[in-house]
Amino acid sequence: MPPPVPPVSTRLRSRLRTLAKTPPKAVERTYETLLSLEGYSALTAAARKDIFASIAFSANLWFQCLLDGSPPTTAVMEQIAAFARRRVHQNVPLRSLLRAFRLGARELWRTCTEFAEAEPTLAHELLFEISPYLLDYFDAMAEHIAEAYLDEQHQQARWRGSLLQQLYDLVFHAPDDAARFRETVEALGLDATLPRIALAVDLDLRDHAPSVREDALDRFALSAARHFELKPDALVRAWHRERLVFWLPCVRGDSMTRNDQRAAEHAGALARAEPRVRSIGIGLMNEGAHGWAASVEEALKAVDFAPRGSGTGDEENGNAARVHRFSSIAIEESVRSSANVLRYLVSLAGQLATEADLLATLEAWFASGQRRRQTAEALGVHPNTLDYRLERIETLLGAKLDDAHWIARLDIALKLRGATQGAERDVTKKQKKERGGAKKAKSAAR
Repeated sequence: MPPPVPPVSTRLRSRLRTLAKTPPKAVERTYETLLSLEGYSALTAAARKDIFASIAFSANLWFQCLLDGSPPTTAVMEQIAAFARRRVHQNVPLRSLLRAFRLGARELWRTCTEFAEAEPTLAHELLFEISPYLLDYFDAMAEHIAEAYLDEQHQQARWRGSLLQQLYDLVFHAPDDAARFRETVEALGLDATLPRIALAVDLDLRDHAPSVREDALDRFALSAARHFELKPDALVRAWHRERLVFWLPCVRGDSMTRNDQRAAEHAGALARAEPRVRSIGIGLMNEGAHGWAASVEEALKAVDFAPRGSGTGDEENGNAARVHRFSSIAIEESVRSSANVLRYLVSLAGQLATEADLLATLEAWFASGQRRRQTAEALGVHPNTLDYRLERIETLLGAKLDDAHWIARLDIALKLRGATQGAERDVTKKQKKERGGAKKAKSAAR
């Protein structure tokens, strides 16, 4: 609670009563300074009006306390707390709010010194009785608003967490409920019609106990928001299939390609800055509950298609090797949806596997940009040997390696073979690990 009000002389009371009737210059000076602070400069006109009203209210309240000789009532203190709670929803940082109170106190102290200069007979009372009260009063009020602000922030976090869980359930379990999806997204203060891109982040959290994992995810989400140049609340997140999922807002009016490139550039910067990131998958731009879920599935496939530590990525676009775009494998994934086409393409690579070195030659040829000299150097063979192998590939498959359609076909076939072998290796490793664990358990039982 604010400190006791000191007694005020009759002469000073008369001057204070005059000031209380008209807003002092201190209010205007405080307001002008506030608009340059973080959180205040971007406020809407309605929010700025609310800010000005709260400054005037606080200044008049201080004068009224001096005139009445009593501290603010409980009802008035609740009004002050309401101001603080509104600042949470206006995204005004607490440090800016507290600085606003310090600015207000400074401007009122400046008013006191101006009184003292104009009327020397009031100088002693203003400087040695009223000024100390002013500082104690605003210290108490700052403590009160900080408590109200933090309490509201805590309540908002719990409320937001509940909404995010509801949104998760809608996206992955009830995507047909478009009305509830829209209501939930809008309740989070977001635009439900804005397309988004999903990111699936594979994080190394092995040294984080489950009890502190949520805090680690919170810190990572803040870092992600900075790298994607977004406010933290604009970055919707979820934990899905052992991956941290983000839905990034797209730029309305930009093409899918441009939004995809932008997401990849920012994801690359995030991967470089955060060593815990094993890999990041990026889905395609989409909207609505079904679209959000589809983008997540694409992001997960992008991560799974590129095995960990493979070093593949879109380096030419400045992205880290740990970033994998679904757009880079969209054709392969389309092929996977057709069993006959998939079997055909896999069989192309299978035919080459019957003769030693042909698959390695074709892979090196693609890796070298289909340049023969570089391919021969990479393989450590004579150019004539390379020519023989490439001719043998054409003969076996009935292909033409100068035909764009055949080049695309074989490129996809090799990628599908690589992905299949990577998945098989992962399964084999898992089975070996399980067998090893079973043997240890049996030994311990003996």
